[in-house]
Amino acid sequence: MALKISFTTLACPDWDLDTIIARAVEYGYDAVDFRMLQGQMAIYELPEFSSRIEQTKGKLSDAGLVVSGISSSARMFASSADKRAEHLEIVRRQAEVCDALGVGYIRVFGGKMEGTGLDEAISISLDTLSEMSAAAGSVNIAVETHDDWVHTSRLAKLFDKVSADNVFILWDLHHPFRLAGESPRQTYDNIGRFTRYTHLKDSKATSDGSFVSMLPGEGGDVPLDKMVELLIAGGYEGYLTLEWEKHWHRDIAAPEVALPAYVPFMRKLAERGA
Repeated sequence: MALKISFTTLACPDWDLDTIIARAVEYGYDAVDFRMLQGQMAIYELPEFSSRIEQTKGKLSDAGLVVSGISSSARMFASSADKRAEHLEIVRRQAEVCDALGVGYIRVFGGKMEGTGLDEAISISLDTLSEMSAAAGSVNIAVETHDDWVHTSRLAKLFDKVSADNVFILWDLHHPFRLAGESPRQTYDNIGRFTRYTHLKDSKATSDGSFVSMLPGEGGDVPLDKMVELLIAGGYEGYLTLEWEKHWHRDIAAPEVALPAYVPFMRKLAERGA
């Protein structure tokens, strides 16, 4: 069975809910991952995800779409207890949205270690994940390979100690390769067994050590095909979710260009295990 495809709403920061739904159907996506809506990251504060959430659910259902995940701003690790409490509250609020819409995953960032040693950071993170697990209830927490956790051996060391049955990893297929220099095999061997969700995009490195996001077939060199092959061979059954960061990078292609361009590319990747 082929994997299903989704996209995060970072790709379309100016679209309203009706436009997101209509374009997702038009372009051929199976699902949407809500990171934001028209500039608001705390979507649980919006009527579409609070007082009018049943209407939102109906619109998605009528369109044949599901919400594959909620990409929150919460972080697994923070050195400050006050910050950890803030991140836990975000998870609580997003879990309410997930329960109402039938969403399986809340993304949380890894978080910056801010000079904290790895062993201490792991200990703090384990406590935080335990609290997040309880706050999420039946919803899964997916920790993204992000911030200081793009080095996936760190996540592997942490997840070998995680006991909660609703805490997993979101492998951002881009970050460990581009930002930590890991090969697909190295990353998969570290975290493949814990991975239940993905984000993806292609890019190419620049001379200043940064990178530029690329449309499919336009010169990117992230070995997404190898990564997806490894996931499928290992039994992965989650979504392939495009994270086109138009909200942060206004100079990259518009959603009307990027979202349809990625569909045939992602379908080809998704069908490797069919």
